[in-house]
Amino acid sequence: MRVNEVSTVALPGPVRAATTNGATVWCAAGGRLVAYEPAGSPLREAPEPAGLLGLAAIPGVLVAALEPGIVAWLDPDSGREQLRRPVGGELMVTAGGGAVWAFDRSSQRAWRLGGAGVLAEPVRLGDVDQLASDGDRVWWTSRHDTLLRGGARPVDLGVGAGGRGGMTMCAGSAWVSVHGALLRVGAWAAALGSPVAAPEGPVRHLACADHVLVGGSGRHGLFLLDPSIDADVRHLEIDLEGDLDFLVTTRSVAWAIPAGRSQARLVAIRPAG
Repeated sequence: MRVNEVSTVALPGPVRAATTNGATVWCAAGGRLVAYEPAGSPLREAPEPAGLLGLAAIPGVLVAALEPGIVAWLDPDSGREQLRRPVGGELMVTAGGGAVWAFDRSSQRAWRLGGAGVLAEPVRLGDVDQLASDGDRVWWTSRHDTLLRGGARPVDLGVGAGGRGGMTMCAGSAWVSVHGALLRVGAWAAALGSPVAAPEGPVRHLACADHVLVGGSGRHGLFLLDPSIDADVRHLEIDLEGDLDFLVTTRSVAWAIPAGRSQARLVAIRPAG
């Protein structure tokens, strides 16, 4: 695919969960868990785990959050279930910074997950609104204040939960979508930078494609920012078929998955390879 080229991949049904380890994209749809190459060619499939709530992956680790409150490790090659551990509550899983974390919203506990069956001691958070994995720690915002926590000290974003959208870790910073802009907090110094203008916001979907930030709602294309070379956000005015349910990114391709549709819109964000 050429940069900014858009293609469509047919999926087995509306997508219930999606993730990527950077080299393989996994989509749960139509009762199947299907692995794809970044450019859209199917590789293999397995049955969708019963009670699936979410997926998360890094190289060598693929996990699923299942009802009721179960973490399941899936074989990262075949997608078939290896083992499971109950942790209880309202579970979600997320990946970033080379780590996978599970979070229980009911108890406000988070666990870093390792290889099959490895579950670290829980970290207690507090009334989480948004959460993003950053290796051996997590960054999070609360529904009741304007602070971002996870670094050496809390950082005041100056924007409450109602004015914030998605959050992700990318290029050594935490990024938060707000009205018409992106907020950036450096992970090392935990310092809030100047807002970066964005073509829309707050949006639910922010993702990191190997140090390139990708975001959008699906209604106005996608926006990209490579902090190493870009002074401003780049806006791709492309048709993504409406609001997105999922946005996952490999190094070179963004998978934008429209709500309720049995397809993904693939957008080349840099040359492959």
